[in-house]
Amino acid sequence: MYRITRAAGLCLALAALALAGCSGSLRHNYMRDEASRHVYQKELAEIWPVVHQVLKERGLSWRENPGRFVLETEWRESGGGTLGPTTSSRFLVEGVRVASGVALRVTRLDRTQQAIGVGYTDGVVRNSREAAAASESSTASGKLPTENRSSRDLELELVLLQRIDPEGAAKLEADAKRAHP
Repeated sequence: MYRITRAAGLCLALAALALAGCSGSLRHNYMRDEASRHVYQKELAEIWPVVHQVLKERGLSWRENPGRFVLETEWRESGGGTLGPTTSSRFLVEGVRVASGVALRVTRLDRTQQAIGVGYTDGVVRNSREAAAASESSTASGKLPTENRSSRDLELELVLLQRIDPEGAAKLEADAKRAHP
């Protein structure tokens, strides 16, 4: 009897931990989704320096038209190597005026490229002319077509909300805890 009770207790503890993890994930997703709809009660000129600061802290550089509140970061390699695909990312950040204030939209563009080798030989070289041709062709390479994907970056939008409007972010967190205890 004691073994059954102990096993049941262990199962309940594990289930509680799993549910706590699920709740945390649900709260975070709730906060990201709500941050994507957040309207700031500030002027774009007031929040734009914070956008610059957050991007700079992440090691990103960018180009922008001053006064337009639109910027695009440079490509940044985020993975890959000589044998696997190379992935690079960049961000487009837009400050948008809406009827009741301003909003920030962050779009992330990911591109993946796969390098391929072409012109490999069978390894049999008969003379110096073939050796030179084999050496030249074995180093030739190409790339498969680039794959591009873009999506809203709700994680970065949440980070920006937390930095620009800490009170709004705290309210959002409280709402998330009520919605997903």
